[in-house]
Amino acid sequence: MAQYLLLKHIEVQNANAVAGLTYGFPAITHFLGFAHALSRQLSDALGLRLGGVTVVSHKNNVHVRQPTGWGDYVFALTRNPVTAKGETAPINEEGRMNMQVSLLVEVEGLIAGDKATAAQLIAEVKDLAPQRRLAGGQILTIGEVELLADASMQKKALRRLMPGFVLCDRHDYLAQYHQQLLQHNAQASLFDAWCEFAMLTYHAVADDEHVPDDENQPIPAQWQRVPKPKPGYLVPIMTGYRAISPCYAAGEVANVRDPEVPVSFVEAAYSVGEWRSVHRLKDIDDACWRYHGDYPWYLARVVAATHDEPIEPDVVPTTDDNTDFDPDFL
Repeated sequence: MAQYLLLKHIEVQNANAVAGLTYGFPAITHFLGFAHALSRQLSDALGLRLGGVTVVSHKNNVHVRQPTGWGDYVFALTRNPVTAKGETAPINEEGRMNMQVSLLVEVEGLIAGDKATAAQLIAEVKDLAPQRRLAGGQILTIGEVELLADASMQKKALRRLMPGFVLCDRHDYLAQYHQQLLQHNAQASLFDAWCEFAMLTYHAVADDEHVPDDENQPIPAQWQRVPKPKPGYLVPIMTGYRAISPCYAAGEVANVRDPEVPVSFVEAAYSVGEWRSVHRLKDIDDACWRYHGDYPWYLARVVAATHDEPIEPDVVPTTDDNTDFDPDFL
């Protein structure tokens, strides 16, 4: 049975609220990257690895404002000091947010009942985690770090995480709805299906009691919201990347961050997620996101990734066989 490390009520400020074409919550890859960075920093003597992550959101506050008091919101940006000439300094627009989340991180390689190793793991995570950034934001406090070694402890921990919402993978909804669109429009793309989950759509319902004599006469109507293709608190999310180039050998591409690892140019891949109350989660593994790397896809999935569900950018054809992906090379 899988064991999980609970990092409870992590307070984060100035986290990245923009993920590709979406905004409002960091991409799931931020949380997997956080766990991966912690895993690489653990002492070799432990012989452990941190794997998948289940994300529970308790509070979040996106830094936005309404300039006129009504209408569209805009990001509340930082004000930089003026330049040497006394002019306003240029800035890059950034969406930021404060959030409180809990993470359930899968622990691989820990023998059940090894209390000494478990205690050392908790001590190291308590020391290392506050030094890291989570989704680009600063970690202010971590309420508790605890190892959940069995099903009973995991069930009790889920109850203690209420109120909170867990992010679940619903890429199957996207695939199913795309097939429905294809039945009516052979040209419908995955992006068209994805937009239906992202948009708020309204349509006018005419009042049958008012039948105008003139076709140009306005007809009284009520505007009604069109429900999303599937029920639930569904949101568009960014779940990883797709390669748009061959996988180049280490050192072949200039000016990269790490010249000692293979390099591939990528674009964001999108899917659909669902926020569900924690009390509806029967098993932590049902919402545990893990890396699935299979060139040209580099994705985070709760289940095995497939090749036809993420949004597909144009890909440069390649016959390069050097396409193996290992997150340890990141």
